[in-house]
Amino acid sequence: MIRANKGLKTMSKTMTFEEIEQNYNGQWVLIAYTETDENLQVVKGKVIAHSVNKQDIYQALETAEEQALAIEYLGRVPEDVAYIL
Repeated sequence: MIRANKGLKTMSKTMTFEEIEQNYNGQWVLIAYTETDENLQVVKGKVIAHSVNKQDIYQALETAEEQALAIEYLGRVPEDVAYIL
């Protein structure tokens, strides 16, 4: 489990991705996923960290235990923003 720092919260309950979206709207989340679909999208997992600041999530990632992890932003993305993966 990651220790919480300023702006960073942690959770440990397994949820569906839909539940995660509902609970963490407008936030970045670090998910230890337990199930993905055929497109490798998270279906179920535990939110191990969440914050409105993505830098908090990247810091949490550095201290996360070795496991299957995903970082997701669960909010509305402005139309003038582009992501490079």
